[in-house]
Amino acid sequence: MKAISAKERLTRLKNRTLWYDGDSTVDEEYLTEVISKGEKTDGLCVERLTNDIQQYNSLVSASQRIQVKEVVSVANLEFDLPENISAIEIDEYVAEKLTLELKAGKFNPRDRALRVSRTASELALYQKLGLFNVLRTLIYIINTLQDKQIVWGVGRGSSVSSYVLYLIGVHDVDSVKYDLDVSDFLRSA
Repeated sequence: MKAISAKERLTRLKNRTLWYDGDSTVDEEYLTEVISKGEKTDGLCVERLTNDIQQYNSLVSASQRIQVKEVVSVANLEFDLPENISAIEIDEYVAEKLTLELKAGKFNPRDRALRVSRTASELALYQKLGLFNVLRTLIYIINTLQDKQIVWGVGRGSSVSSYVLYLIGVHDVDSVKYDLDVSDFLRSA
């Protein structure tokens, strides 16, 4: 895993510093208050180990010990998805959705070719960026929302510039129709 230095990805708040991975660095006074109230110290870290914190650590189990926070690990993009979702071949799934879109719409031959080309180029970009598992996760979320008859928004932000996301049902904005550039959403770096 790639590590991010201590000075990166920090958000300074009133009584703590929030790390990118959800942990918080707190001062000894705040930590003492949390412990005295009997609240959980999970995810709390300190900038330095004082004598009092070291004494506390000697009295608790290893999993409850307070640590100094120095680095954050970037999230792993391996998702724990149901087997039927993990097995989805993204290219085939999106091709099926594209076929349904082309059958349902009244597109001239040029528009049809443009949609096929756009889909292929976007899929290549998603693959290059290693985002097929993200697409599988989105498919899982969309399927779950549909199964539970939960309504979600028509689209938000730069994600609406992705035709692939439109095809799998993440949003309702036809980015080809509105000539939206997918690079507003995905950058190939």
